[in-house]
Amino acid sequence: MRMDGLYEVLENLLNLHKSLLALAADKKQALLAGEIDSLVEITHREQKLIKAVSLAEQNRIGIVQELLKEKGLPGSEGTLAGLLKTLTSAEEKKRLKIIREQLLGIVSELREANELNQQLLGQSLSFVNANLELLTDSPEEDFVYRNPSTHSHHSYASRSFLNTKA
Repeated sequence: MRMDGLYEVLENLLNLHKSLLALAADKKQALLAGEIDSLVEITHREQKLIKAVSLAEQNRIGIVQELLKEKGLPGSEGTLAGLLKTLTSAEEKKRLKIIREQLLGIVSELREANELNQQLLGQSLSFVNANLELLTDSPEEDFVYRNPSTHSHHSYASRSFLNTKA
């Protein structure tokens, strides 16, 4: 039986997800500190880990499907829950259930960390946009304090990115 191979793949998945969780914490600190270079580097490392998770997950699905075929059961989904139902050994069930629960727990933590980082990123973007609006000269401002009929048309072309009046 290939249960040992499955356990090896599941342990690898667990370690990869732990690494992603650590990167999510690093990303949070980079977002809070506004360290763009660090954020870019973390994102690159995260992408590599996500590719590794994807490959390990495909491997896991293949092993589970193979194990289910060995038992004469259709394993089109390749889920651990489906495999758990077919196991007869109490020890194997217990071991697989523990690893499955660990994976589910870390994936849940990772989801929460990513949601928090997404909120932080959204707030950072809102802050940047608000500052850009304050710094840039919009056409509406030209007419608020002046009479539009006395305003010359060539000033639109000479408008700079920064509002020097501010």
